[in-house]
Amino acid sequence: MFEQLLTTALHEIEAGRLVLLVSVARATGSTPRKEGAMLLAGTQGLLCGTIGGGLLEHRCLELAAAQPACGHLEHFELDNRKASSLGMVCGGSTEVLFTPLHDTALLREALTALQDRTPACLCLPLDGSAPHIAQDGALPARPSVLSLRGKDALCVPLTDAGRVFVIGGGHVSHELCALLCRLDFRHLVIDDRADFCSPARFPHAEQTLIVPLSELSGMLTGTLRPTEADGFCIMTRGHEGDADAVRYALSTPASYIGLMGSRRKRETLFHTLTQEGFSDAAQQRIITPIGLEIHAQTPAEIAVSIAAQLIEWRAAR
Repeated sequence: MFEQLLTTALHEIEAGRLVLLVSVARATGSTPRKEGAMLLAGTQGLLCGTIGGGLLEHRCLELAAAQPACGHLEHFELDNRKASSLGMVCGGSTEVLFTPLHDTALLREALTALQDRTPACLCLPLDGSAPHIAQDGALPARPSVLSLRGKDALCVPLTDAGRVFVIGGGHVSHELCALLCRLDFRHLVIDDRADFCSPARFPHAEQTLIVPLSELSGMLTGTLRPTEADGFCIMTRGHEGDADAVRYALSTPASYIGLMGSRRKRETLFHTLTQEGFSDAAQQRIITPIGLEIHAQTPAEIAVSIAAQLIEWRAAR
């Protein structure tokens, strides 16, 4: 989403058109979207993104069209029991920040940081003045208002620190990665078969790695080493590959380890892990069967259930 928003803004500015970045800066109670939700507006209306649709978004697009060069912060009540409310029944309130975008150099810098996975934040002063990029200091893990350069600013990480390591490149992985792209999950695909693990098969993966699954610890080093922000989706073609991947995942601090498999496969694997000395606490880190229970059958349906569970995991982080 961020890349599309930045690219669209750059294109519009270079074409001589005014654009406003409309962002949720603060949200309390029940609101359509939380801090960091964004849309890009031009004088003719919505260009891309969303802050939740409905009356709130409609009103913000009206304000953007009426004052396309005016940066400011607007407070909205979303409780129809209050006189100042938009008439929505959500029951919360939100502050929406309107930031005119003019600086193409800043947009290119943000795009470079995003594409290179450089830790950085887009900082949007709440007074509506010019944004800037922060790449040092303590950067927030999620969108939040901080005091920077003597001003309160909404600081939005340009890239999520968390990655999904998809182990196995079969049918479900293929369907899952298509969803991960749409849902803005960074992901890598690993398999020991070249035919099932290539950029052509997984065009949106950060990397496709052809690795013997028994050698993951030797291959995933440096910046590829999983952190607590990362997760595993293990769905190899067989029990041996699953066991190798699970052993490796348990050696990392990853906060999500999902394993696909039948009840018999799970029982066999857990028995093997117990014999190898893995504690009950370690085995309880493994979520199996992977995904939310929605009675999924096809690879696409199973992928939906897994993606939903990953959304839940990301939100909890």
